[in-house]
Amino acid sequence: MVVAALALAVRNAAVLAQPADVIDKITQLNREALASIDKREFEKARELLKRALDTCNSANLERHPVAARTHVHMGVVIIQGFKNPELGKKQFAMAIAIDPNITITKSLSTPDLEEAFAEAKTEASVLAGGGDNDGARPAPAPAPPVREAPKRTEAPPSSGFSYHTVSEVKQGSSIVVTVTVDESLKFGKLVLAYREQGTSEFLGREMEPVGDGAYRAEIPASATSGSSVAYYMEAQDDEGNPVASRGTETRPLVISFAATAKPSSAHADATVERKAESRKHDEDEEEEGAGKIFVSVLVGSGIGYTSGKGEVNADVPVSGTASGALLGHVAPEVGYWLSPTLMLSLQGRVQFVTGPTELTKGSKTYEPVWGALAVFAKATWFASASGSWRPFLSGGLGAGQIRHVVTFGNLTDCGSTGNQKCVDSVAAGPLLAEVGAGVSYKLTPAVALILSSNVETAAPKFTLNLDINGGVGFIF
Repeated sequence: MVVAALALAVRNAAVLAQPADVIDKITQLNREALASIDKREFEKARELLKRALDTCNSANLERHPVAARTHVHMGVVIIQGFKNPELGKKQFAMAIAIDPNITITKSLSTPDLEEAFAEAKTEASVLAGGGDNDGARPAPAPAPPVREAPKRTEAPPSSGFSYHTVSEVKQGSSIVVTVTVDESLKFGKLVLAYREQGTSEFLGREMEPVGDGAYRAEIPASATSGSSVAYYMEAQDDEGNPVASRGTETRPLVISFAATAKPSSAHADATVERKAESRKHDEDEEEEGAGKIFVSVLVGSGIGYTSGKGEVNADVPVSGTASGALLGHVAPEVGYWLSPTLMLSLQGRVQFVTGPTELTKGSKTYEPVWGALAVFAKATWFASASGSWRPFLSGGLGAGQIRHVVTFGNLTDCGSTGNQKCVDSVAAGPLLAEVGAGVSYKLTPAVALILSSNVETAAPKFTLNLDINGGVGFIF
């Protein structure tokens, strides 16, 4: 007993012997934290109070009144700034364990804080659970037995939310989390809760609306210094009870940090978000995205209605008839996405004409035309911004020629022998216009198969032509 009393006396003497400048330093940190609270800079206030508590620990001032006041301020920051009443009440309880007569700083008092402070006085189990990992852990003062704190219920995971995304993921940097809420969900507020690696408690902050049913909040850089950070989003009713969540406190989403930054646009239905460098997109939620380049090569053939005069047999008129290009054409295209559903492009049409016969008159031979060239400036609208199958419509204006092959059954003096039926080409153009429709099927995020049809018309030499095309496209 004598030894114990002697040890206690030595300890108290050491506390009283602390230099006044240490206590002044802690007091100044508290003043700066109060100024940050007034400016709603809760992250800064938390860092200042953490430094104050660390100083209390290193100076053996864990039981000093200045430590009690610091715990009160930390509780206020955690409840008001990070929306975590349970963790804030633990800080209040630690302050009460040091000074049972302490009260909330008058300038900070609100009904919610006073209620939490009163509950902290009656919940001894909160003291046994310890405080914020950033603060000191003084031994709890003796207290009468009290009722056990009610266990927090969790909302069904992944309910009530359409999707969520995170911004650039980089260790030591803040991360913006955005979530879209279903229109049918009724709630009072949305909270983003996060937990730094190596800590056991989640901190929370209220998410702010950013339009179209979307809400946003930030995981601060101070919580991303480890190799990972855990988080979840929760919709709460007016009483603070959870009604829906994406992730939960017991099964949170986890971001593991890569050495380099990677943006995430992944659909986050899983309870664990994989490492940023290996995160895979849900195929049905991937978007081509504005600003990407598209290159494709299609092949096809066409048939159309034409009239005019033959090109080898220039004096022979062609009444309106349906005819084809026989061999076909190649249609290369280069495009640029203005948005996930709208692309502007230039498409060529290199036509190869086969079948026409030569014509010899006297000593002169007239060779048939081998093909036709045209180019179109196009706009293509996709019915959806994501998915494997993407139907589309297109339209464009162009210049060039389209040729069709016709047979003059009453002329039999063509060919190298001069006794073949005359087969000739008829050209249309040079002003062209087209409309089209088709579908794109994505093989990989960068490669797609394309099937399309186009109807072209020409003036002043008229034609109405239908092309059927198929090929492959590449996305960069």
